[in-house]
Amino acid sequence: MDAPKDKQDLIQKISDERSGLRGLLGSLSEDEMLIPMDDDSWSVKDHVAHIVIWEKRMIEWLNVVERGEVPRQLPPGMTWDDLDRWNEQTFEENRERELTEVLDDFNRYAEEVNKAVEAIPEDLLMGADSLEWRSGSPLWEMVAANTFWHYPEHRETIKHWQEAKTSGR
Repeated sequence: MDAPKDKQDLIQKISDERSGLRGLLGSLSEDEMLIPMDDDSWSVKDHVAHIVIWEKRMIEWLNVVERGEVPRQLPPGMTWDDLDRWNEQTFEENRERELTEVLDDFNRYAEEVNKAVEAIPEDLLMGADSLEWRSGSPLWEMVAANTFWHYPEHRETIKHWQEAKTSGR
């Protein structure tokens, strides 16, 4: 997906990709959202909870950036190489959550994400060299990784599962 031209384009990309995911979720029954999808035992509900958790983390990081501070993005003792382990921990911590709670969070955080992005000055958000701790990577890429680059990953996983289930594979 192309880089956003500006903050409004970034917000639009987030909205467009989220709408695609929301549409797919709307095609599933509550029972379908609770079925383990494959060997990893994640259900659709778990994928949605995972997305929301990453959105919450991103919002916290953006709030720290807005205050002019450097966010602590990883738990103590972890590196980005531990991402799968962190995701698995998060899955275990959230697997018993109710579907309605997860879906409510998914719907609520759409607005929270937009507010957090809106609060960041455009030059800070879009500039490649605006934040030393980003090592030349613009802040919008962190936003994209937790929103409009992240949603299609999970949408495709869910869609493939749905198609396989429908075709009896």
